[in-house]
Amino acid sequence: MSPAELKKRAGPKVVRVDSKLQFQDMGSSSSSSSSEERSLSDFAKTMTMKTVAHRVAKGETLVIYENKVYNITLFLQYHPGGELVVKHMAGCDATDEINGLHPRWVIDEKMPRYFIANLVPDDSTSTSSEAEAAEEEVLLVKQRTRTAYRKLEQKIKDAGLFETNHWYYFAHLVQYTTFITISVLGVIYGTQWWHFAISAVFMGAFWQQSAFTAHDAGHNGITHVREIDEKIGIFLGNFCGGLSIGWWKKSHYVHHIVTNHPEHDPDIQQLPFFALSKRFLTNVYSSYYNKTLVFDDVAKAVIPFQHLYYYVILGFGRFLLYFLGWSFVLTEPGYKKRNAEITGFVFYFIWLSTLVSMLPSWKMRVMWVLISHISTVFLHIQINLSHYSMSMEDLGKDEPFPAKMLRTTMDVDCPWWMDWFHGGLQFQAIHHLFPRVPRHNLRSCVPFVREFAEEAGIEYKSYKFVEANGQVWQVMREIGEQVSLLAKVAHAEASGHHFH
Repeated sequence: MSPAELKKRAGPKVVRVDSKLQFQDMGSSSSSSSSEERSLSDFAKTMTMKTVAHRVAKGETLVIYENKVYNITLFLQYHPGGELVVKHMAGCDATDEINGLHPRWVIDEKMPRYFIANLVPDDSTSTSSEAEAAEEEVLLVKQRTRTAYRKLEQKIKDAGLFETNHWYYFAHLVQYTTFITISVLGVIYGTQWWHFAISAVFMGAFWQQSAFTAHDAGHNGITHVREIDEKIGIFLGNFCGGLSIGWWKKSHYVHHIVTNHPEHDPDIQQLPFFALSKRFLTNVYSSYYNKTLVFDDVAKAVIPFQHLYYYVILGFGRFLLYFLGWSFVLTEPGYKKRNAEITGFVFYFIWLSTLVSMLPSWKMRVMWVLISHISTVFLHIQINLSHYSMSMEDLGKDEPFPAKMLRTTMDVDCPWWMDWFHGGLQFQAIHHLFPRVPRHNLRSCVPFVREFAEEAGIEYKSYKFVEANGQVWQVMREIGEQVSLLAKVAHAEASGHHFH
């Protein structure tokens, strides 16, 4: 099809404004852009993407929301989700990301004070070649995806699925309070080793289930009042679980923006123990850790066996989280909740140590600590399951937000009566699309998301728990085999032999 025919079929004229599209009437001349700028200048300054990019390159943090430019450079240090989350969206259209992660009052009341200009198309808007026409068609497809996603969001709002049922959280409070009560009573009144083993399992279940609620609090998804949800998160995370809610929020919000990006997502940066993509077989610079993740001799030695020790490492994952939490709280510059979190850590280790000391022997104490901590392995499996076998490609900043979320995230297909066990992590794809939808409504979103995915031509992936674990295991095994092969080739070349 010729460019002229494509123009005729396309209808409105499309011009690139980074990851957004601007539409102009096909009957307009180039002066239509000027007249649009004049009308906009009646109430605000205008700015093109070239200007935005230039100012971002000079160090300013400009983001675009609904074709408006906001300068949030001075707000960076106060952003509740951390600076890095915003920096990843600098110079980009962040409309869907902002809508997904913020309540409406933030957009209506906070953002206007940082507004500096309306976004208008760059001067060059002609489509004079087949290549440009093809690119224009790609932009149209991406815009249709964004439009369909926003319609999906409205459908979910109209269905009342953004509303929180607080009785749900009360029921879960009763549930995990029962778990810790059984655990404590088992330690106090137990007489046999298996009494203590059961007690330890219930403590692990308490930590798992309370972590789900801490996750929701971290997303301000319980009371929707940040200060209150923050206190809930610190109580459940630090005081009850010995884990840092601040560390989790800092990494988790970044994960939501740059999901499965090897250079940016800390959740998949697991060297030297795990390499989840071929990209990690060379040195990767981590923007999160601000250092190069080196594929060193240790990684080369152990990665070939990563599929064999994966679950073993996860079994001891809680001990690593203790270390990461303490490291964050003690070293994070300017962290405002440092004292509250340290108080929580101290309280946690006092009550846990007191409980463990009530066991009759050192042998029982070691057994109880190991069983209680290792039994949280299911939580670590659930956290990783939705991402570790999914795409880790970088498709550019103009990839539509919903397309990226469904490309990098899968759901876990389970019966409704197992929802309590998975705590919402079985619907991670939907959670990534709509982080503010409370987890008790995620299952109700599934039909809407399936319909959207079919309309947009995007694959919505959902697998059984065992099958999903098999996919993760297979990815790890394949990466390990590649490392082994590379080692054999390097050894053969060093020996002066040809490798076959």
